[in-house]
Amino acid sequence: MFKFRASKIVLGKGERKICGKILKEINAKKVLVVTGKKTGKTNYFLDVLRSIEEENIDVTVWNEVQTEPDEETINSGVEFTVSKDAIVAFGGGSVIDTAKILNICEGKKFSELKIPKKLKPLIAIPTTFGTGSETTCAAVVKVGGIKKGILHESLLPDFAIVDWGIKAPKNVSASAGMDAIMHAFEAYTCIESDCVQSNFYSGSNEITDSLSLRALDLLKNLPEYVNSGEFARKIAVGSNIAGMAFGNAGVHFGHAAAYAIASLCDAPHGVCVSSIGQALMDWLRKLDSVKDKISIVDKIMNIDEIRKKVGLPSLSELGIGYDDIPELVRISMGIDRLISMRPEIDENAAKEIFEVALSY
Repeated sequence: MFKFRASKIVLGKGERKICGKILKEINAKKVLVVTGKKTGKTNYFLDVLRSIEEENIDVTVWNEVQTEPDEETINSGVEFTVSKDAIVAFGGGSVIDTAKILNICEGKKFSELKIPKKLKPLIAIPTTFGTGSETTCAAVVKVGGIKKGILHESLLPDFAIVDWGIKAPKNVSASAGMDAIMHAFEAYTCIESDCVQSNFYSGSNEITDSLSLRALDLLKNLPEYVNSGEFARKIAVGSNIAGMAFGNAGVHFGHAAAYAIASLCDAPHGVCVSSIGQALMDWLRKLDSVKDKISIVDKIMNIDEIRKKVGLPSLSELGIGYDDIPELVRISMGIDRLISMRPEIDENAAKEIFEVALSY
């Protein structure tokens, strides 16, 4: 048995401009829009704001979201959710995750977090194609310098507007796009649903496998998108369905390793996870349980070739060395919600994967 969940989604070029109409349909009167300082100054954002104002909806903008949000970021925004009856998140994964957490805080500090029975409607409009946060039940926040994931059914946005007319800076597109590739790859190679003991993630199954492979086929165009802006539709759709895949099947060692890497260097999540991608893929090729799947992925892409084409650093270029491996293994193997979804990867295998990654 497995279950499947996803947000209601509108996809298309320029669809950001329908945000106000969606809010009117759900009878929203007072709306909080969550965004970042730079994103909140773009014409894309002004289109969204204008669409809300045209429906005579009272709107408050909070644009203090930081990259890789922490407890302090959350606490600085909780008061703005009070007396609002809907939330709009306009930005990348950090913005959408922050909006999700603000929604469940209900005006209280992060340390007092309790999941309420009913949340305000949340509309997520991603400005980067990669995180998949617009269609997942997860949010990530830094606690004590380490990224922690919050998982709950209520975190699934009510609506997602995926607008491939929005263009992010090249470095952001590269990092987010590689994150999407790893979402699809890890969802595809998770333990199968029949073997899952988690009550949240389903493990790989017929639906998520189909989504993962289609996502990889679309996302192989990432270098062309990053370097020339071509294939925006393919990257936007690929990112979204990769989000559906991992939001249901789960991700595993690649993302656990990325959180460990991020604890030792100041680099975006997509950069960290892409630095381990090819090494993980090469190691999984040894396993009877997933080697046939790896052969299929091999025909679609080489993760490291794409990483290099979009200009992201290798693990060693992030300043990570062999002396760091014991700490990387300790942290990554301790992230139970991800490690529980892995194929047969123990501490020795994790050490070997990091060693191989440092050789690229």
